[in-house]
Amino acid sequence: MVKVEEVPVEAIEVPRERARSTLTDEQLAELEASIKTHGFTVPILVSPLPDGKYRLVDGEHRLAIARKLGLKTVPAVVAEGDERKLTLLNILANTARGTQNPMDVSLMLKKALEAGASVEELAAATGHTTQWVQFYIALAELPERYQEALRTGKLKVGHIREAVRLPNPLEVDSALQSTLIHNWTVEELKYYVDRRLPELREIYKGGEPGQLPPPPSPKEAEEIVSYGNCLACRRKFRREDLRMPVICQDCYDFLFYFAEQMPDTRRALETLYKAYNFYMDALKTQVQPAPQAPLLPKPAVTPPSPASPALKTPAPGQSEIDTETLDLARKIKALREAGLI
Repeated sequence: MVKVEEVPVEAIEVPRERARSTLTDEQLAELEASIKTHGFTVPILVSPLPDGKYRLVDGEHRLAIARKLGLKTVPAVVAEGDERKLTLLNILANTARGTQNPMDVSLMLKKALEAGASVEELAAATGHTTQWVQFYIALAELPERYQEALRTGKLKVGHIREAVRLPNPLEVDSALQSTLIHNWTVEELKYYVDRRLPELREIYKGGEPGQLPPPPSPKEAEEIVSYGNCLACRRKFRREDLRMPVICQDCYDFLFYFAEQMPDTRRALETLYKAYNFYMDALKTQVQPAPQAPLLPKPAVTPPSPASPALKTPAPGQSEIDTETLDLARKIKALREAGLI
């Protein structure tokens, strides 16, 4: 049976464990202004207690404003029912707003489950899947420091989802500790987990070891998140200096060939640039020294024709060019004559 009546403010008790929506200071100010101007357009929800008082089911912010404004009574829907029904009503009222504290929801879901509600009923009440309900109930099993971090917003539910992808409690605990120490976003923790999982797969490859190596320290974890390895040369760089452009197969092969031949890719790029420009300058000036044999074993190329411009070491007085650059320029020439570039 449900009815609306004026209920004394002082007769309403607020349970410690309940789902709560979270409002910003601006939203609270707007709600207070609305109640001052228009009164209670939406009644709060309470259930009667045996001693003549009432237990709050929904409307904690409105009740707090009523007390602040000095109101003696507030309009309330008085809903009678068992613990299971009232808990479901509380969850439904708060999850509908989408701003609830995750730990409050977790504890209320657990309480409703213990009161006899099924996971399917809880999923229907919250508008989520049964997997979502089970995950939120499991949050109540977290160590208290992580529950408190979820209450205060230092951790998000997404952090927990990423951390539990790791295969054992020690790794999960280490990841969450590093998250709190370094103020990682969910995306940063995901990157850490993605980097850590291949390492753990290698550890477990021969079967679970008798004694696991310790997880990364917070300092080591920060380095994992801050740095990444180049896909081509495998060197370590800060993540902001790494790029992943769309690349065709030809350019991909070209990149990997030069990264393999000259692991110091910055130096390789400078050498290639100088060699190519040196060769193009030689074409323009039509330098004609004795032809040089091609230096690349693959692909096979024909010797240069007598009419082709060749390369030679600059004469005294001309700009000097290092041997490595000159050799690379000759390779470019051989490839060009073979029709490969």
